[in-house]
Amino acid sequence: MQDSARVADEVDLAIVNCLQLQPRASWTLVGEALDLDPVTVARRWQRLSSAGIAWVSGRATGQGRPESCLAVVELSCSAAETLAIAERVTELPHVLSVEHTSGPRSLTILVEVRDLAFLSRFLLESVGSIRGVVATSSHAVTKVYSMGDHWQLHVLDVAQRAVMARAPHPRVDGLTSEQTDLSRPYDPVDRRLVLLLGEDGRMPVASLAARAGLSESTVRRRLADLVNNGRVVLRCDMALPDSGWPVISWLWAYADASDVDSIATKLRRLPGIRVCWRISGGQPNLMLALTTHSLHELSAVEARLAVEVPRMSILDRSMVLRSIKRMGRELDLDGRSIRSVPLDIWADPAGRP
Repeated sequence: MQDSARVADEVDLAIVNCLQLQPRASWTLVGEALDLDPVTVARRWQRLSSAGIAWVSGRATGQGRPESCLAVVELSCSAAETLAIAERVTELPHVLSVEHTSGPRSLTILVEVRDLAFLSRFLLESVGSIRGVVATSSHAVTKVYSMGDHWQLHVLDVAQRAVMARAPHPRVDGLTSEQTDLSRPYDPVDRRLVLLLGEDGRMPVASLAARAGLSESTVRRRLADLVNNGRVVLRCDMALPDSGWPVISWLWAYADASDVDSIATKLRRLPGIRVCWRISGGQPNLMLALTTHSLHELSAVEARLAVEVPRMSILDRSMVLRSIKRMGRELDLDGRSIRSVPLDIWADPAGRP
């Protein structure tokens, strides 16, 4: 049974929603949006983050290379070894997320790779050598229409959202090539800052400077470049059971190539669509994550999809039984953050320096 003092209330949800819009917003701005004292906002956030209920993280947008991409990897595992495999995969620096899923795939993981050759090495050297992994299947994400980074609680009203829109650094999604500066690779300073933001996306500039061994002016300039050019993704996450949206299911779908973009545009507008990707590597060319309030809503959501996007066929589906790692955070059985796991996507896939 959950400790009632740790359960998020409506004010907590509103604070999280503010940070989903502007992850590094000042408490003064959030307080203005919610008509709360900034000290109260900061105290509530400290309680949420200390309990692992909500957190802000940062990660690099690819590797500064046009050919870098996300990839979904499905692992078929020996039943007796699945948990041990999940724990080992969680530690791999290229793995963004790990989920225990229903159906034939024991684990579904999301990885960041610099190119397809790197994905091959990752599968053969990092994953293929793990005892108990029976088979792997992979899909490259060729276009991101929406991501968990974009998903929001939608508890703020129009006036509150307008206040948050006044933040000095408007958020850039940083997940599509049109929005991201891929003209130069990340240098060692960028990498140090990105890894620190992975620990805490709201880490103060003074702390970032001290940890990175840089001046505060340098950190401010570099941070502005990373955020404003979409080279780092800042994201406010929340334990799904505490958010009121505890159920995630994945759908693998197919649509004619000429229809995919228009169908994805419709899908993005539907409530509960947490992820929408165009994928390559098999018969499905669309992959969706649905978030619902309960298991009973799933059939209703799928029925609505059939009406809204009749030209899309659902080929397969699975349910997330447990989220083990989400965007660099290891989660407990309640979906709450236990610790950050560095997303050092520049590391060698076999663990060599």
